Amino acid sequence: MPKIIGQSLEEHREQTRVRIFAALGDLMETHTFDSITFAQIAAKAGVGRTALYNHFADKETLVLEYAMHETSGYIEQLRAGMAHATDPVDAMRLYIVTHLDLRRSFHFAPGPELRSVLSREAAMKMRDHVMLIEAVLRTVLEDGVADGSFTPDLDVDATMPLISACLIGRHIPEDDGNHRDRAIEAITVFVLRALGAKEPVDRARGPIEA
Repeated sequence: MPKIIGQSLEEHREQTRVRIFAALGDLMETHTFDSITFAQIAAKAGVGRTALYNHFADKETLVLEYAMHETSGYIEQLRAGMAHATDPVDAMRLYIVTHLDLRRSFHFAPGPELRSVLSREAAMKMRDHVMLIEAVLRTVLEDGVADGSFTPDLDVDATMPLISACLIGRHIPEDDGNHRDRAIEAITVFVLRALGAKEPVDRARGPIEA
């Protein structure tokens, strides 16, 4: 009989799933999704292949549940990082900082390579997960337009992918020193000015000079 992880079968099941998700995320850092096998995932997670199939019928099911697992954890921590925002400008600043910090610990929605090997139905479900994350940013933008923090004629739908491109496409130093802080501050100032925010402010140092 397999060794039980945790204090109950329910806890064992949840911890096993977490290990499988972590293994898949690690493998996708160095392999294409199409090339990853259940045998590799099971070995990386330290579980048997039979146990893996008991949880997930196939790789498509696995990656969809993995995406929801990552999305739920990401949104929870993103909202926690923004919880003390005093206004939409502050919320946007905290959104940017928290998002960039979370990028170091969360595996984000897979790109075109993965979408190309998923069924149409699975790809649509994957898009639903992305929209849950986008809803957080949409709320910040709409609140900023509503209270006059951002330019009144802001096209929220057009602006959202532009902000995402700034956050995903920009290389941020991994060190926790001044280089990383300056890079994040530069992105923050750029985004806030693009939104028409009134006098972007560094909360620690006061108004930022142009």
